[in-house]
Amino acid sequence: MIPLAPFLWAAGCVASTMGERETAAKFQELDRAAQTALDRGQIAMAVERYQEMACLVPKSSRAFYGLGIAQAASRNFLAARKSLRTAFELLPSNVMPLAMLVRVEVASKDSEALKEVLRTAAERFPRHAELHAGLAQFLAANQQLDLALAESLRAQRAGSAEASSAVALAVLENTAGAYDDAIRTAGAVENQADVAEEVRASAAGVAGLCYENIGQRAQAIEHLKLAIQLAPQQANSYLALAFLFEKAQKFDAAIEVLEQGRARLPQSLEFLLPLGGNLVSAGQYSAGIEGLKELLGKLPNVPDAYMRLAEAYRNTGETALEIQTLEKLARARPDYPMVYVLIARAMLMLNPVDYPALLRTLALAEKVAPRDADVHYLRGRAYAATGRAAEAIAAYQRASELRPMDPAPYYQLGLIYLKTGKSELARQAMSRMEYVKPAAQGQP
Repeated sequence: MIPLAPFLWAAGCVASTMGERETAAKFQELDRAAQTALDRGQIAMAVERYQEMACLVPKSSRAFYGLGIAQAASRNFLAARKSLRTAFELLPSNVMPLAMLVRVEVASKDSEALKEVLRTAAERFPRHAELHAGLAQFLAANQQLDLALAESLRAQRAGSAEASSAVALAVLENTAGAYDDAIRTAGAVENQADVAEEVRASAAGVAGLCYENIGQRAQAIEHLKLAIQLAPQQANSYLALAFLFEKAQKFDAAIEVLEQGRARLPQSLEFLLPLGGNLVSAGQYSAGIEGLKELLGKLPNVPDAYMRLAEAYRNTGETALEIQTLEKLARARPDYPMVYVLIARAMLMLNPVDYPALLRTLALAEKVAPRDADVHYLRGRAYAATGRAAEAIAAYQRASELRPMDPAPYYQLGLIYLKTGKSELARQAMSRMEYVKPAAQGQP
């Protein structure tokens, strides 16, 4: 149980000479002023007004509760903890100080203090289903999944009749890997005809994800189809079902689901990326390009959309457009992994190749990832093609140092050694290539 805060607040207060009626009126005036200050974001002023309230009525739980909230808003978590504990001591039947204390301890990243508050809540309010369900939801949102699961179970034991609470429990059970439990919990809600269809749909979606997690894809698909049927305005069910089809490489089925979702929710942009990606995977390049360009026209900072669009252009032989797309990605996200290497690879497909521009692109790639073997390998190809044999050899050697089990640099070294009359070095390089090739191909 949390240690109770001593009454030390009066030490910094000036004794009031007002009568009871005047005190009540002043307290209400300060309360209104504090609330107004909080609403306006004037946190320091709110703290001052609540401190005046606490001085005026030292045994007011409301004053200390408000003070704790204001102190938490100013990120003074130690003071907020003290104020909220005092508020709880003054009115131990009120769950709100404990609920706010949980938020303070999560924000302060004090895991032991957080567990202490949760134990107190469990001891003092074992039958308060709403409290524990709310704590479970908050903890889950803040990735405190083990604690969230415990609170969700407390809510169920406390007799929570809310189906949404059971769905939240199923989500946590799924996250924790308790798939059979999650399926049972979600199934109980899914089959309740008197529950709102949106909630039943959420339960069906959770059950579908659980079945996928245990390898029963056919059942997962059926549950996700039911989720769509129950709540056709929920985008997540379409996206989850399409993802399962995509994983199974059933791209046409994924496209059908995503187009259905887009028809139901024409204003939603969530469907454009997976729809474009599946169209590209299915070889429907024109439609995929159109959808991905539409998405990037509305949301220009979606790296995966650039990548799938570049892939579509590459597969249709539109190398110049592939390069333009990757260059746009580099401008939007210069730190995106391998973007300059991808540009360089595409530049090698042009005829003729602009080798000075290629080398400039590889210089940018090296700044981002100096130990990327591909940078040095591609540089070696550029040097070799422009007759700079010594520099090509150095680049290929560096590539082989960084990725010694890749046969490609050894092969290129062998070729350039042969061209420069170094037959023994060529033999050694080709021998090394033959040695590492089985491993590169996944052979024992």
